[in-house]
Amino acid sequence: MKETKFKDTEVGRIPVDWEATRIDKLCCLKARIGWQGLTTGEYLPQGDYVLVTGTDFNDGYIDWKNCCYVSKWRYDQDINIQIKEGDVLISKDGTIGKVAFLDSIPGPGTLNSGVFVVRPKQDNVMTKAYLSWIFKSIWFKSFIDQLTAGSTINHLYQKDFVKFQLVYPNDISEQSRIATALSAIDNLISELGKLIEKKRAIKQGTMQQLLTGKKRLKGFNEPWVEKKLGESAAILRGGSPRPIEDYITDSQYGLNWIKIGDVKPNDKYFCKTAEKIKKEGLNKTRQVKKGDFILSNSMSFGRPYILDIDGCIHDGWLVIQDYQEAYDMQFLYYILCSDATMNQYASMAAGSSVQNLNKEKVANVLLYAPSSLKEQSAIAKVLSSMDEEISFLEAKREKYNAIKQGMMRQLLTGKIRLVETDVKTNTTSVNVHFRRSVLAAEIANRLCDEPTFGHVKMEKMLFLAERCCHIDIGSHYHRDAAGPYDNNALRSIDSQLKKQKWFEVQRTEKGYRYAPMQNRGKHKTYFNRYYSGIVSIFDKIINTFKSQRTEQCEIVATLYSAWEDLLRSNKAFNDADIVNEVLNNWHESKKRISQDRWLKAIQWMRDNGFAPDMSVCMK
Repeated sequence: MKETKFKDTEVGRIPVDWEATRIDKLCCLKARIGWQGLTTGEYLPQGDYVLVTGTDFNDGYIDWKNCCYVSKWRYDQDINIQIKEGDVLISKDGTIGKVAFLDSIPGPGTLNSGVFVVRPKQDNVMTKAYLSWIFKSIWFKSFIDQLTAGSTINHLYQKDFVKFQLVYPNDISEQSRIATALSAIDNLISELGKLIEKKRAIKQGTMQQLLTGKKRLKGFNEPWVEKKLGESAAILRGGSPRPIEDYITDSQYGLNWIKIGDVKPNDKYFCKTAEKIKKEGLNKTRQVKKGDFILSNSMSFGRPYILDIDGCIHDGWLVIQDYQEAYDMQFLYYILCSDATMNQYASMAAGSSVQNLNKEKVANVLLYAPSSLKEQSAIAKVLSSMDEEISFLEAKREKYNAIKQGMMRQLLTGKIRLVETDVKTNTTSVNVHFRRSVLAAEIANRLCDEPTFGHVKMEKMLFLAERCCHIDIGSHYHRDAAGPYDNNALRSIDSQLKKQKWFEVQRTEKGYRYAPMQNRGKHKTYFNRYYSGIVSIFDKIINTFKSQRTEQCEIVATLYSAWEDLLRSNKAFNDADIVNEVLNNWHESKKRISQDRWLKAIQWMRDNGFAPDMSVCMK
């Protein structure tokens, strides 16, 4: 990166070797002309020719699954709006200024009248990928904000659009470097989003199994019972002092005044409020305590929140109290969130134009649950673990989004410049799958002649390298019989190693082995470029586990992962808790290894510098 001198332009300060030019000077803007407009009857549910509309835009790209289709005649009608790979699309109706970059297309397609296609007139002046990022920049947002300021405008006219000025480096290679860096982190965010959705789907399926008794956890065989919630808990409605304004304060004195605006829809706990109820109003409202459940009786229909504070609720809330003899708190949370409960609420509201709850409806909800509080707690522990993993991934995605926004502000305004070596050495801007394969190639290069080295050990070495060296190689591990495992990543690595002709995976009588190919060793240039900062730690990992049996690597990797999870829980724990996590919350096969051996391995990890770093785990 480098700093540079700036100059003043109509759009603001930009680097002296950048330009600000009207879009019509550099690009063609095309759209379906008015008389070619489509009727709703021409939107087909399937066909050979995709139709892209403004409602198909999704976070910078097109959601092809959402698209309709049109006839061949409509597709052929205007060659100028037939979509091509590399096109940049801008919505011109409804929510104007949405952007989509067609990095790939599923087949032939066209646009409806609500979308512009923008194409550079000359590829040697502006790259298509960089152009797409300009429309995601503060320059374009500011332009759209100026057009819509003080009006209800919901259409982007070409006569206005052509006035937008493109801000860009004269050096086309710098454009490519900027686009590559931003696209790389965009891909990371996208992959995290897919993983989060997958984890949510797995959790939903697990809830349907565990909360219905279709699948029982080992060690539990007591009967389940079905009864109305009101038989085992008190359900009450909140109260509001009148007039409310006379009793509310934003000072620190008084009891928390709980409002729907103080919590997010997906929150589990209700932790703080913006306002308080004055002492004079306490006897005119419903007081609730930490550990109670509250439900909004209109907004966030039926969504439960666990109170982490004492407070007061108004008459838009219901509270569930005194349930502890019949229900574990965490289990009750999950069963109140379940489809079975939500479907009952919906059934109760059937025939009404407004969905709302009252205490009678909630009291009559049927809950099917274990009679044993221990079994309830065990079920809740499984689901809570899944929630914690999803929350960790969501926080990671939020962090990457913040990084991306900062990069856009700096790179697309020229405040920070990328020179060629930046892109080569910046691991964020290099394809994560390739970086991961380079690391695997170095591991294989050093260990392929060892009799203990194969698929499973490769996975454990990758895990330990990623964790101990604090690098992100895009892996998403799950709890497997052989320890933390990411089958998708391993398949990708095997494919890339063969593609580069570094190593080929071969199946033998003793399992999968990494056989050298003609380009063995040619990964070294990339390894030194991407991982020069972690060589000493990496060498220690390789040298320590080089001759170790696979099971010994499995033990360390498994303990490391379980240890990390407990650190992230922010709860106190000891060595026995780590072993318990492995033996009872991992995989049945772990019990083949004695508890004493696990405990000795924990101490060995401490003594040899392989214990998780708490400061890193808590980020």
